Amino acid sequence: MKKILITGSQGFIGKNLIKNLANKKKFEIYATYRKIFIKNYKNVKWIKVKNLQSDSINNYKYDIVVDLAWYDLDNYNSQTHIKEQVSEHFIFYKKLIKKNKKINIFSFGTCLEYGLREGKLVENMISDPKINYARGKDILRKKIMRLKKKYGCSINWLRLFYIYGEGQEKRKIYSQFVNAIKSKKKFFIMSKGTQKRDYIHIKRVVKIIIILIRKKVNAGIINLCTGNSIRVIDLVRKWKKKFKSNIKLKIGSLDMPNYEPQIFYGSVKKLNTIIKKNE
Repeated sequence: MKKILITGSQGFIGKNLIKNLANKKKFEIYATYRKIFIKNYKNVKWIKVKNLQSDSINNYKYDIVVDLAWYDLDNYNSQTHIKEQVSEHFIFYKKLIKKNKKINIFSFGTCLEYGLREGKLVENMISDPKINYARGKDILRKKIMRLKKKYGCSINWLRLFYIYGEGQEKRKIYSQFVNAIKSKKKFFIMSKGTQKRDYIHIKRVVKIIIILIRKKVNAGIINLCTGNSIRVIDLVRKWKKKFKSNIKLKIGSLDMPNYEPQIFYGSVKKLNTIIKKNE
């Protein structure tokens, strides 16, 4: 039975991943949390931590690590993304690798590492991040890839695009829209919605992660997305139809982020090749 460590287990992806992995007998799951945890699955060992340097994490030798921990996500330009979190994660990885050079690590980046490029984004493009969150992720990726080269271990960098689904944090557009309907609001305030993004449902994200961790994937950067783009306004209209809501869309009331290009989506050629080999 393989020991798998999941950090950031109480985040949106973490909760859904544990829910889907908990009943799979081939994994012995260890999950970190800072304050409280919601589900007490029988085959999950919960590890309370202050941060990734906590001694309690390093009591075990893991076969697989899914590192979903990252904070200050409500402030993309916080200095912590660069000055604190990069070194915290890098030291954490070094300790893991020294305990087990055959470890398989899955670390998570962001499509914002590509910067302001338009169109299809391919993994081999040179990164050009514009905000501290993406800069921090990009710096960490470069540092841990040097570890991969030095120790010959397996490190995968999954670049997340736009995820949505039930249980997502309140600041995300999907949760805002659902909450507006539940609160019986007459209007949903949003931007013009003309920007095109690559949105992927949380269920698909979790399914892909599980496929990747089932076997020893060692592929470097992998876009985690659908390979298609959709206008945000069209996506919101789809949600409106799904919920059979009469809420009116107040379009153009919010500004669009200036750190994102107008139209972009990820290439899934590499992802699909990997999945076909491992399904």
